[in-house]
Amino acid sequence: MAPGMGIKAPVPRTRTGCLTCRKRKVKCDEGKPICGRCQRLQRECTWSDELQVIPHRRQPDYSSSTSIVTSTSSPSALQLSRPSGQNFGIEFPSVDRPTIPYIHHFVTFCSRFLAYPNDSEGNPFQEELVPQAVSSPALLHSMAALAAAHLSRSQKQHEVTAANHYSIALRELNTGLSDPATARSDSTLGACLLLCVYEISHSHNSRWHEHLQGARDLILYRGGPQKDNYLTRFFSLLDVSGSLSSGTGTLLQGNYWLEDVDFNGANSPGTPSIPRKINKWPYYDNENVMIYQFHQLMVYMAKLSALSAEAMSELGQKNPETIVEKVASIREDLTTWWSHCPPRLRDQSNDWRRLPRPRKLTVSETLEEEAFSSTKSVLAGCYIYLNHILDPVGREPQNPEVIQAISEILEIAKETPEGYGLEMGLYWGLFMAGVAVFNDPVAEDLIRRKLKSDISVSIYHADRVLDLLEVLWKRQHQYNTKYDWRQVQIQMGIQVPIVPASSIELRGLAALSAYVRGAAGR
Repeated sequence: MAPGMGIKAPVPRTRTGCLTCRKRKVKCDEGKPICGRCQRLQRECTWSDELQVIPHRRQPDYSSSTSIVTSTSSPSALQLSRPSGQNFGIEFPSVDRPTIPYIHHFVTFCSRFLAYPNDSEGNPFQEELVPQAVSSPALLHSMAALAAAHLSRSQKQHEVTAANHYSIALRELNTGLSDPATARSDSTLGACLLLCVYEISHSHNSRWHEHLQGARDLILYRGGPQKDNYLTRFFSLLDVSGSLSSGTGTLLQGNYWLEDVDFNGANSPGTPSIPRKINKWPYYDNENVMIYQFHQLMVYMAKLSALSAEAMSELGQKNPETIVEKVASIREDLTTWWSHCPPRLRDQSNDWRRLPRPRKLTVSETLEEEAFSSTKSVLAGCYIYLNHILDPVGREPQNPEVIQAISEILEIAKETPEGYGLEMGLYWGLFMAGVAVFNDPVAEDLIRRKLKSDISVSIYHADRVLDLLEVLWKRQHQYNTKYDWRQVQIQMGIQVPIVPASSIELRGLAALSAYVRGAAGR
């Protein structure tokens, strides 16, 4: 009571509680996926999945979120609803009630950050993969394990649950591989990829690449990469990025992520055509500029990965002139590709968020611009990587190309707002800037801050990457000598070299089962 007034003092209201508590005008503890009040009173706990991370008003044309209501009358059911009014339910008859909240968290949060930030409309993980979990125990428990692992980063009581679901998923995956039809299914490949993400986002070991190798073997067993399949695209993102961070080649040869496209015709004389959208994912890439150009950039990223492995090999060290020639060729091709990119990507200003506009950007337009910034950061990282292959320990003065690339990455990082899950698009560029700077505490502090991800808005984290950079920076400050991050990584034992794709053959279901048994036994 306010003194002498006989009335309650005003209580600040929050807009972040669950919809059930907000409707009843009671305080919500904001526990997810089910808040404490709803759990205690056995009420439906509904959360708004509106895309609130971008500081612009959501436009009606782009309202696309998927919300899930956990039904108390049918505890093993999820009711999915979209703003368009379309509703459908998914029954999990063999799932116990405690598991449902984790599936809820996977669908409403984890799936939106698997491949692209804030991927909330037409998301194939939500719309195609989740329904398959009804008949796939391996997929179901992989989803639950990943969701519980994410929650455990801030709520430690979920750690045991995460480990239990992970173990069950491995056992069910091994069982499923005995059936050829199950081994070729999307649910099995999806489960394997989710276990890979589990290790990336939750574990501090390098077991993620074992799951990625298992996913590669499944893809080969299915007849090879299917270019229009969302799981193939997801695998390619993990494959190329993983090969760069480990300094080895990709697991599958060829540019298997490049889709067959339908071209509109040239935009103008002398410029390449932009393909019409065939597989509209993510939803905010309306004109297919983001994905098409990034997939082209991935071609050069894969070449860099293979060249790095070659340069570190005995043959590469005996023939440095060959490495120099290949670096020059990749640099020329990369520069030519970038010069032909659409101007709105190539000429994007790093301060685009602060530029005056006749109207605010829509959510999809904002996310597309964020993706362009990420692409530019990755491109700058590629130029650093090229130069690092030639001079990994700084024997020569730093190339102006590297100095410019570092500046570009750090400027993009400074301009990128924090706490919105956008940092995941900058990890690669920041890492390369981190290995390129030498005894620069200001740059190191910025990189350190940006790599410390907000676990509430991303399932991925850069803890291992930051650990590597901290060791690298400490040695360089202590001895005033430049070190090769790839060698430091090997010395730290945080990466096990991946077998080059050129020596991989289809090994059959027996090898796949051995992979799962081996992962389960560690």
